[in-house]
Amino acid sequence: MASGADRGFFQQAPSLENHFHDATYQRCFKLFLPAHVISATQHEVESLGDKVISDQIFRWISDAERNPPFLRGSGRDVFGQWAGELVTGEGWRQLQDFGIKKGFVATGYDTEYGPFSRPLQFLRLLLWEPSCANVTCPSAMQDGAARVLQTHLASTARPGMSDEQRLVFQAALQRLLSRDPKTAWTSGQWMTERTGGSDVSQTETRAEHKPDTSEAVVGGEETRLGPWSINGFKWFSSATDSQMTILLANTPKGALSAFFAPMRRGVGGSADNQGQLNGVRIQRLKDKVGTRSLPTAELVLEDMRAWMIGEEGHGVREVRTILAITRVHSAVAAVGYVGRGLSIARAYARVRDISEGKGRRTKLTDSVLHMHTLSGMFVQYRGMVMLTIFTSYVLGLSEHNGDGSRAMAGEKNKVLDALTPPQEHVAGLIRILTQLTKAYVCQESVSILFSCMEALGGVGYLNNAEQEHLNISRLWRDCAVLPIWEGTTNVLCTDFIKTVRHPAAGKETLDALRSFVRKAAAFQGPGHANLPGWDPVQRWNVIERRLLSESPDELMRNARDHVWQTAQLLSSLLLYADAQTDGDPVACDVHRRFAQCSNISLDSDPMTSLEASLGMDSAIVYGGRPAHQGQGRPRL
Repeated sequence: MASGADRGFFQQAPSLENHFHDATYQRCFKLFLPAHVISATQHEVESLGDKVISDQIFRWISDAERNPPFLRGSGRDVFGQWAGELVTGEGWRQLQDFGIKKGFVATGYDTEYGPFSRPLQFLRLLLWEPSCANVTCPSAMQDGAARVLQTHLASTARPGMSDEQRLVFQAALQRLLSRDPKTAWTSGQWMTERTGGSDVSQTETRAEHKPDTSEAVVGGEETRLGPWSINGFKWFSSATDSQMTILLANTPKGALSAFFAPMRRGVGGSADNQGQLNGVRIQRLKDKVGTRSLPTAELVLEDMRAWMIGEEGHGVREVRTILAITRVHSAVAAVGYVGRGLSIARAYARVRDISEGKGRRTKLTDSVLHMHTLSGMFVQYRGMVMLTIFTSYVLGLSEHNGDGSRAMAGEKNKVLDALTPPQEHVAGLIRILTQLTKAYVCQESVSILFSCMEALGGVGYLNNAEQEHLNISRLWRDCAVLPIWEGTTNVLCTDFIKTVRHPAAGKETLDALRSFVRKAAAFQGPGHANLPGWDPVQRWNVIERRLLSESPDELMRNARDHVWQTAQLLSSLLLYADAQTDGDPVACDVHRRFAQCSNISLDSDPMTSLEASLGMDSAIVYGGRPAHQGQGRPRL
């Protein structure tokens, strides 16, 4: 019988599994969290892994994609008066509320786990990122804003903060860390102007100190208007529906400074004026390749009332605190997307039959080429996840005075102890990690996600809105922005070179990197095994020698090579440390393969048969011991 629309062959749909049980996720969870944190949190995190792939979540994603943000009436009311009312979809709002209730930002601040709050936070985010339809963009900036305000409120040495301003900051911080969608705030971060992206030296936005005592407070303390009047134009704002922002503007002295401003004015003679935009006008929304559910806009600022953050002229310093956090968020988003893409690809391989000739068919899981391709992607993924979560751990150490030992008191985690830098090296290490992790991980993730699409053939290239849980093309489009925002790859590589060659910070950073490489490489656990040709200390010596000897022009020309080699070396060391925890043969082989494909090891492939190779490939992709996982013999 001939096939038709409703008869003939129909491909069995792959089933998505809870990523909490993924081997890479499990090993990161156990490597970067001490036993008492694992015991207290693993049930909740496992449950979260189920919730983020629920039918309800995917319905909200579909709604957010089908109903992108828009300006009602093209920004004007029926009589032509500018209104600028931004409308977001129901799915977007529900996903925002879900993220706030689950405390994806708050977990980094309101737990009792000290420096381990950060890896716990980002491990939870890794599960959420591919299911959030980009609501983590405003929450990333919410996180950065919270840290800036928290830092200023905790310091009694910060000049220029009045009692009134302190109340404003305290109230705003409370909202940024709230788990109640009715009161919680997200934040914008406005730096980019038409004069440049990450280059803020030509900022045209101006700030003047013009206190206005005629306006009475109607809302809470956080809506009290500041004494600075901001005027200018911001070219990109990726969290346009947020309730506050931190932005850069030049003062009359030409001093680039940071400012806090609520998005709306809770002030005026009557409550009717509450909700008016605080001197902000949405010029237009951006039409983007991906992240289409995220409202990104051009903004005109006309007398936006704001409070200065910190000292006049120190705006870049304040924004640097935000970028350190948002860049980690970007890397976690990237590996979150890749993790979902790989989960779909391996699920598809289990149900997809292919021809092996002479009328016979077999599963993709029996194809040595397909499984070797998938396993290579999983090896790269594990290295990137290890580097990303390690960076989040060092971020946590930097926020808790480098004190990882006190939080681990009474616990015997020799591997994590070997990966924990001494307090004097934490600042230098996090300074460089946020740059190279974001650059390396985000760039590599886009190509791996494309390979995940390719693993599904033509189906992978479709916008699978009918079955949103299989929609790799959406993940790929959204992931494509990650190497661009919060500093393009070249900008970050330039920053890396400037940091290591800085007269003061350079020595501190190189000392921290050198110390980490030697300490991690020297560690020997129960899984100790020598990898022929793998000498990370010698490899680092070569990298460091080049960083110190090359001319400025040579360094800049080779900046990407230096960043990639450093990132891959650190990833290799983390994979080595992971393999030492238990001597797991799959973890050991992942380390070997990563070192080999990154040219860190001269070791050759020890596999002697197709069966053995397919068995290890299957173990890397699906977890478990290295054994042949297919239903028949391996196929070419």
